[in-house]
Amino acid sequence: MQSVKKFLQKWIINNIGFKILALVFAFVLWLVITNTTDPVTNRTITGIPVQIENEQLVLDGSHVYTVESGSTATVVVSGNRSVIGNLTAADFIATADFAELSITNSVPINVELTGEKARFASSVTITLKTNSMIINLEDMDTKTMNVEVEYVGQQPEDMIIEDAACNPAKVVLHAPESVINQAAKAAVQINYSEVTGDTTLHKDVIIYDHNGNAIELNSDTYLESASVDVKITTSRIKSVPIYIEAFGTPAADYVLTDISFSKETVSLRGSEDSLGMITDIVLPQTLLNIQAAKEDVSITVNIQDYLPQGVTIYGDTGTVTITATISPIEADTEDATEEETTDEG
Repeated sequence: MQSVKKFLQKWIINNIGFKILALVFAFVLWLVITNTTDPVTNRTITGIPVQIENEQLVLDGSHVYTVESGSTATVVVSGNRSVIGNLTAADFIATADFAELSITNSVPINVELTGEKARFASSVTITLKTNSMIINLEDMDTKTMNVEVEYVGQQPEDMIIEDAACNPAKVVLHAPESVINQAAKAAVQINYSEVTGDTTLHKDVIIYDHNGNAIELNSDTYLESASVDVKITTSRIKSVPIYIEAFGTPAADYVLTDISFSKETVSLRGSEDSLGMITDIVLPQTLLNIQAAKEDVSITVNIQDYLPQGVTIYGDTGTVTITATISPIEADTEDATEEETTDEG
């Protein structure tokens, strides 16, 4: 017991003021060394993705939103350099809870350390530079649009598309109001090279804005029928010559010298089968009656009247003017003929 008392008096009680002062000095020295080798510092970290919570509170089927700002967060972190220097955006988790959506469409952002770095949460101070996420909240709307057919490429010279019927003929666009207001036309594109005859093509529908640009479809902007069947009906085109012979003979001392046409060929439209047997159009001889004619005979004929069923005129009018040129027999020709007859006699 006596030895314990001597120990306490020697090492603790004697010169206690100096000993307290030494203890304080040691603590200050420790702080100086610590702050010199591992000082407290600040650092700005950007690009922390903001995760949205309770999104279903906004996406109720009648609304849609877009993030105007705050999709990523920026923070200033304070702490010892040994900790702060190793932090990256991946060490933080940022959240925006739509349950806290304000009337100004603002959502507070919360940022915390995550993963293995979460153990430094008590020694790191996080100051938000991005305090909130701002969203644009829109009503969803619908628009019913007729589906138009657009053609691209080079149209074949021997074929035309008579009709292109879409099934369904109308599509319903579901989109935010801003997109609905931009939507001007629904159409499908058909390249002429895809059409070699009557056929049905399955085509995706394209929505165009008022500037003719395609509107991108996504989970918020979509069609009830994103594609349609296009039933295409075609006709063939064929050019054939026109022929006719005159009926009768001109008056005495007159001769038929020529038959001319205002156009010598005509373009026909019809099915491949109906045009297959037509190589020319021969008009009835009785149409061009030159019996006892002493002057030119002209007739105007509607070629359509002489075409088989299912074949029609394509392009310009089917009317053609035909002229039989009647010329008098030259007198010197007659005299020469008489002299030759006399000589022979």
